[in-house]
Amino acid sequence: MASRVLRVGVVGSGPGGLYTTKYLLKAAAGARVDIFDALPTPYGLVRSGVAPDHPEVKSVQNDFDTVMEDERVRFFGNVQVGNHIDVEDLRKRYDAIVLSYGASFDRELGLPSENDFGNIFGARSFVNWYNGHPDYANF
Repeated sequence: MASRVLRVGVVGSGPGGLYTTKYLLKAAAGARVDIFDALPTPYGLVRSGVAPDHPEVKSVQNDFDTVMEDERVRFFGNVQVGNHIDVEDLRKRYDAIVLSYGASFDRELGLPSENDFGNIFGARSFVNWYNGHPDYANF
């Protein structure tokens, strides 16, 4: 008798989502994982949040390539949970859902005059801009 296939939906294709997928596939050989990301490309901060002069940090991308090339994994980019699909839909389709997405906004420090000058930027926005994140092309 064939065992039931474990179906897992992972929201977020950054380091958290991909390491979760890697070890899930190792622990449950018959599992199938669908990864959803709001961006068209995977790897999250490894792609858009690590400075180009830190190749040792970006080298984890090789590990992530192996995960993404696994036949048990499917990637769906340009999918926003809460807009294109909601959590309730995911709950109906998967045995488990992993929410592993990063921060969507910079956090203000709450300093006096922080927003008065228009030239104070959070690190997240700045790093996304210099790494070519598509949402920051006009930053």
